[in-house]
Amino acid sequence: MSLVDPATLRTRVEETGLLWGLVGLVALLSLLPIGRLIVEGLAPGGQLSATALGKVMASPATWTATWNSLTTAIAGTILATLVGGTVALLATLTDIRARNAFTFCFVLPLMIAPQVTALAWLQLFGPSSTLLKLIGMAPPLGSRNPLYSREGIILLLGLQYAPLVFLTLRAGLRALPKELIEAGLAAGASPITVLRTVVLPLMTPPLVAGIALCFVSSLGNFGIPAFLGIPGNFLVLPTLIYQRLAGLGPGVLSEVAILSLL
Repeated sequence: MSLVDPATLRTRVEETGLLWGLVGLVALLSLLPIGRLIVEGLAPGGQLSATALGKVMASPATWTATWNSLTTAIAGTILATLVGGTVALLATLTDIRARNAFTFCFVLPLMIAPQVTALAWLQLFGPSSTLLKLIGMAPPLGSRNPLYSREGIILLLGLQYAPLVFLTLRAGLRALPKELIEAGLAAGASPITVLRTVVLPLMTPPLVAGIALCFVSSLGNFGIPAFLGIPGNFLVLPTLIYQRLAGLGPGVLSEVAILSLL
């Protein structure tokens, strides 16, 4: 029977304790807000009540906003995955010039608030767009901006969060052994075949991580749906919560808490 060195055992105990301490801290910071929402939604004023829950669940606006949130988040995630994944493959597996500058420019939307992004694109596609006027494609004055729609929200969500997929996939591609790609090409496989049979299967974990981050970010985004959806009465859950609080004030905190849990 082999004996464990005391120093090694102490190190393992310290690492395990640190790990569980971090897990406990993250769980505490995550569960406390959720617990507070549950208490506010189901026990306002300290008394158990299902009134707010019944009102929220019986309201057609709740399910319309939920459906809108899911459809825009899913479609925006698909667009972000296509754009971010394609750019990551091109920027990492090909020899493009000024790669670092290109990477910085591509991830720049993550540093810009969604509200600013929405305003910029509204100006770009609106009747007063200088660019569209130069090429003779500006819509008539007074016409509706085409971005005030479900499709406009999906477009901007996809462009806003494509860098998330790009960054996670690029990190995985940089860690991928180049010998695997070279071996596939040396065996006579085409670049597309190598990409499909070698690269993409190995990149599943980082790709899934990027997709998950993109979906959660799109689902909780307020700025883009607020600027593009509210003018056209296209509500998602964050904008529905905002309208309830702005219109009815603290009296609907219980209902808003239930909506937040959705």
